[in-house]
This record gives sequence, C-alpha cells and structure tokens, in this order.
Amino acid sequence: MSQQQVRAGNPGRTLGLYFFSALQKESDDAAAYGLMLDAAQSADAGGLDFVWVPERHFTPFGGGHPNPAVLAAAIAVVTNRVRIRAGSVVLPLHDPLRVAEEWAVVDNLSYGRAEISSATGWSPRDFVLAPDAYEVRAARADENFGIVQQLWNGGEVSREGPDGTEYRVRTYPRPVQPVLPRWITASGNPATFRRAGEVGAGLLSSYGLFPPEELAERIDLYRRTFAERQGGPGRVCLMVHAAIAESGAEIRRLAQDPLRRYLSAYLAQQDAATDPAVAKRRLDIAVHRYLHGRSLIGDSAEAVEVLTGIFETGADEVACLVDFGLPRESVLGTVAELAALRAKFSSDSV
Repeated sequence: MSQQQVRAGNPGRTLGLYFFSALQKESDDAAAYGLMLDAAQSADAGGLDFVWVPERHFTPFGGGHPNPAVLAAAIAVVTNRVRIRAGSVVLPLHDPLRVAEEWAVVDNLSYGRAEISSATGWSPRDFVLAPDAYEVRAARADENFGIVQQLWNGGEVSREGPDGTEYRVRTYPRPVQPVLPRWITASGNPATFRRAGEVGAGLLSSYGLFPPEELAERIDLYRRTFAERQGGPGRVCLMVHAAIAESGAEIRRLAQDPLRRYLSAYLAQQDAATDPAVAKRRLDIAVHRYLHGRSLIGDSAEAVEVLTGIFETGADEVACLVDFGLPRESVLGTVAELAALRAKFSSDSV
C-alpha cells in the first residue's frame, strides 16, 4: 500500500472521533451504540474527517466492540463522508478470508471509505479464539494482512476443503477501493513504530502514552523509516481523550469521576496483580495528567493549545476519544466543538 493513498483521504491536519467505551453495566450496551451512531452522524455533518472503532474481547473495557466491521457497517449507513476505520483489527485472531469479506462489505456500504489498523494483540485470554497464533502473533499479523490485501486486489488463495480437495477462492463482494488503506497500532514498543514505516502503513498511537519529547522521538523514528523504505513522510494519527465545553473548570469537574472510572478499568487490565496502594497512586497521577494538559478536556482555548502541542509532536491527525462516560449531551456538545476546531485548524497556520 502506498501511503499516498491514506493521505488522499485526509490531507493536512485533521480531526476525527475514536470510540472505546468502558461498559459499567450490561444496560449500557444499547445506549453506547446509540451514542456512537449519533456522534458519528454529527461528526459527518460537522466536517470531521474519520471515525475509529476498536476490537476488544472478553472484558468490559472496550468489550462492546468485539467486531469492528459490524460497527463500521452501521456507521457507514448513517454517514456520507467520514473515513471509517478499524482501530484495530487483531489480525492473528481471524481468518483473513473473513476479514477481506467483511471489510469489502463496509467498503461498499460506505462507497469506498473503509480503512483498517492492524494489531498483533497482547492478551493471552483473547487468543482463546486462536490459541496457536499467540506465540507467532506479530508474524501472523503481517502474513494475514498480506492475504487480505491480495484478496482485496482481486487475487485468489488456495484452501483445502473437508474432502482434501484444494480450492482456489476469491472473495466477494468486490470492494470499491482498489487498495485497502492500512494503519498499524503502536503502543509501547519502538519496534512497532519502525515496523509501520517499513511496511508503508499509517501509524496509530496515543498521545497519553509517553511524555511529548519521547513521543516525538518515536514518531521521528517512524518518519525516517518510512522515508527510507517508501519515500514520503507517512501519516500519524494520535488518540486523545476529549470533552470540551464553554467552561473549562466545569467540564473538568464533570469529567473527573467518569475519567477516573475509565482509567481505572484501563489500568486494571494492564496488571491485575498490582498492589492496591500502588494502583491508586498510578490512577491519581493519570487522572491529574489527563485533566491538566494531556487531553482535550477543557474549554476551546485550552483545546487549541493542547492540539497545537499534539501537532508539534509530529501528528497529522488527532482521534478524539469521546465516549469515556460523560452524559450524552456533553459528548455531542464536544463533537460540535471539535467540528469548530477542525475548521480553525484547516484554515489557520498552526
């Protein structure tokens, strides 16, 4: 895949949404999907550029998103222009034949707006879906994406049937886009940043994972690798929590408890054996950091300052995580504020 094909969908500095709700109770499920669709429609109408949906399994933290293709298909039929992205497809868990089929459906429903970020996966529990893939998950992710792209381009693959017969199969429906735009999700491992550049993929990461200087270094590693292997600069999208309102103090007050619950669920899945006192300190630090400069939680002037800093680390795009537990009206208000900021950043030199 040429990175220019990713850039063609979203030139310049752009803003969009990222969904990753942490369900607190089973009754949250339907409401979370309704909010996602309404927010996606508002983003589409307001001029935002993309919507990301994740893949998670067997956990309340993101567990309402077990199949991003299903949610992407729903978003496709209620929007007209936003790019619709999986952030991510955990490719070692899946048969690439099914991935090619499902995302070709999304591409048709959206008239050519589908993109995927591929991930290797990390939780052994997720790999109950594909136990043999866990130890080779990094290699399997690349192998499976190659097969997906081969099928997307109209190629065939050989598979053995139940009677031992070798079948050549081609997937349908045929997609709208000639090439499926690919991203790679990078968290803590610098090798993943390098790998994204090596294979010519866009880079999806999080603004809150590292100090800005360290994040800038990792993005620079991606850029240099991309230039060496592919030519051109590549493309970087950073995720950040967002809640924007007229009063920065009031939205921080409103966001504090939902943010604490959300980050608590996130940290708990990372290391369930952590000493409770240590876990509380980690959580306190994280909440303070997110409420004071490492997120778009505040008023619009504060959001402009943070966005400027994010773009200065080397990002081309900012994916705003809006569904971390705030009331519906606050989330939709944030989408409207982001649309206004998108217009500002597209017209101003930042």
